Amino acid sequence: MKNSMNTKALVEGAIFASVTAALGIMVYYMPLLSLIGMFWATPIIIIGFRNGFKVSFISAAVAGAIVSIFTEPFSGLYLFMVFGISGIVMGWLMNRKVSPSVNITVSGLVLALCSVFGILFGFFIAGQSAAQVIEQLMKIMNESIDTTVSLYKSMGISEDQLNSIVTMMKEGITAMQYIIPTLFLMNGMLFSFINFKAVKLILGRMKYQIEDVKPFSQWRLPDNFSLGMLVIVLLTMMASYLQIPNIQTVQINIIYIVRWVFTIVGLSAASFFLEKYKVARPFKVFILVFLFLTLSNYLTIVGLIDAIFNFRKLDKRHIGGI
Repeated sequence: MKNSMNTKALVEGAIFASVTAALGIMVYYMPLLSLIGMFWATPIIIIGFRNGFKVSFISAAVAGAIVSIFTEPFSGLYLFMVFGISGIVMGWLMNRKVSPSVNITVSGLVLALCSVFGILFGFFIAGQSAAQVIEQLMKIMNESIDTTVSLYKSMGISEDQLNSIVTMMKEGITAMQYIIPTLFLMNGMLFSFINFKAVKLILGRMKYQIEDVKPFSQWRLPDNFSLGMLVIVLLTMMASYLQIPNIQTVQINIIYIVRWVFTIVGLSAASFFLEKYKVARPFKVFILVFLFLTLSNYLTIVGLIDAIFNFRKLDKRHIGGI
């Protein structure tokens, strides 16, 4: 009976590997569909949930090998390194019935790290360093600023306004160089969240009961978050005192990450009160998007206040979301 079950799992893994490989090949040859590449891990997660770590690992490796054969070697390897490994982790955690918030957080961190290693590996194969690529990217962006300035001049915009626009754009480009780690982290968390929701939807159709994250309006920070932040701040201050290289970049990224965390919590609090006063869903979505795009700094303050005082009176036994 056990061998029969193992055979069934391997057959299922082979089928899902074929689906995964087909998805990767389709994305490679049709770049316009590249956005669906984020779902490359979805079949891997499902097979991991149903059959465990070993079968999902074999399935991901086979899918990556098939993609490499029908496209070019690095494509399959990259998909396995980035989406395959993170998918294996998420599927295994789902199989172990780990809470959704922890699963998405861990899988998001894994995806962010794997993305960095995958891109660095690609640079290595191309014979370039990350510093060279970033320098080239910054050069292209600065050239685009000059093009934009010429366009604005032809539209009759005054010199003072142009100087203000150029200064703002250059400051944005400079800041982007420092917050690349934060962008990778946010990307990893977002893609993991989307994949978890996609897998839950598919497994729901297959009659599996999967625990979901709490509604967005109930997301909150764990009580030990403030203590963790205090420890991180003290460590960065110590590192700054010891003049550890690149500590300024670390500090900037910590500030951005904390800011975004509190912004999301503030947006969750806004959603909570919109639901409390029974605002219709279309208007609620419109208001939340408006707040996020125009008043994100105030949302950060609201999130900080909510983290300290818990004015929504949410249950402290769970963190509610991510």
